[in-house]
Amino acid sequence: MHRLPASVLAILISLSGHEQGNAQEQPVKLWAAMSVSQPVFTASETGKLQIYFAVVNDTPVTVNPSVESSHLFVNGVELEGWNIIIGNGIRTTLFEALPPGNVLLFTYALGNLFQKAGIYTVRWEGKNYTTPDLVFRVMPKGV
Repeated sequence: MHRLPASVLAILISLSGHEQGNAQEQPVKLWAAMSVSQPVFTASETGKLQIYFAVVNDTPVTVNPSVESSHLFVNGVELEGWNIIIGNGIRTTLFEALPPGNVLLFTYALGNLFQKAGIYTVRWEGKNYTTPDLVFRVMPKGV
């Protein structure tokens, strides 16, 4: 009877565990993005600033996009109170069960968060998605 060297045995055990890990269900990945109506606002126009949110299910199964547990970052800092904002508003069944090939689209008026002049980078992260950075600018009043 041949005995395998310990190093070969360790590699085989490692590969065996790796294959078992691949057999488990892979995490669902959803496509998500945000937008605003224009790239530049004046500080006096931020009252009309809305952020549009979208989540698309490109998978073959119905998925809960879990937007209520998402996080919103403004200039790299998590927005305090986002859980209250995202927990409010009209809800359809898509907020809990997004069928394959469907899109969840909603908007929030968030201009009060962007009243100071500056460049803002906004990112939205959920359990199964992270948006590309949304960048827009607010110019000083009177410009």
